[in-house]
Amino acid sequence: MNPKVDTGQLIAVKKFPLYESDTVFSLTQRCYGYILALFFEIMSLIREFKELPHLDENWKRDAYKRKELNELCRIKPNMSKDEIQRRVKAVTFPDAPGAYIEMGGMKFNYDAKE
Repeated sequence: MNPKVDTGQLIAVKKFPLYESDTVFSLTQRCYGYILALFFEIMSLIREFKELPHLDENWKRDAYKRKELNELCRIKPNMSKDEIQRRVKAVTFPDAPGAYIEMGGMKFNYDAKE
């Protein structure tokens, strides 16, 4: 086990389609099924004392830090309409703070229910 998160050898990857209509919530929900299937595959290998696979794949980038994820929520007045829509789509999740803009010392949050 490596002391730093997300730096160890990859043993398995499940790829699945991304759709234009996906939101962070729908993607997360679909991801759970793939995670569960992969869990059972790997646990079967462990249960049978088989060697775990070793992939030649590596993470393409470092994992996002909380500060970076929080910054994705911030909408700035100079952003294009497309960028605003991408950010809102990326950070809108039940029970999460989501997208916001700050003006006049006040913070205004996007409400997906409207």
